[in-house]
Amino acid sequence: MESIVLIGFMGAGKTTISKELAAALEARVVDMDDVLVERIGQPISEYFEEHGEAAFREHETSLLKEALNEESVIATGGGVILQQENQKVLSDKLVVYLKADANVLVQRIREDKVNVRPLAIKNDDGDLKRLFFSREKLYEKLAKVTVDTSEKLPQEIVNEIIQQVAS
Repeated sequence: MESIVLIGFMGAGKTTISKELAAALEARVVDMDDVLVERIGQPISEYFEEHGEAAFREHETSLLKEALNEESVIATGGGVILQQENQKVLSDKLVVYLKADANVLVQRIREDKVNVRPLAIKNDDGDLKRLFFSREKLYEKLAKVTVDTSEKLPQEIVNEIIQQVAS
């Protein structure tokens, strides 16, 4: 099995789906945000504040390359697609875009009290939607498979990914 890389905006379901997909495929899961928090020794929002986005993105690129060396299901951060280097690295990989309606994404982000996202703290709903729309074309360009997660249960999403990846 080659690694399956899940991309998408905050709230699209990358963390949830990566765990369920990895379990279904009996594969290892790499949640990049979790690994990065462990490595940098502080929440991403604090790291962003202290060191800036550019420093964080360097850690992210390094981890992405590392994670792709092992067969796994990789849940990326929503902004992983912004770096030119990451786009190049992902261009020939099995990339699955978890897509959702902008309103659904904002609602999920606002309701999630566990994963507080740095960009959600300082942006209002309109800003978040604009951010999503500014990234959408990149997600679509990098994806080999696209699955809409707006109105589906995790198991339905996992089944759809497995079906599309197998065909």
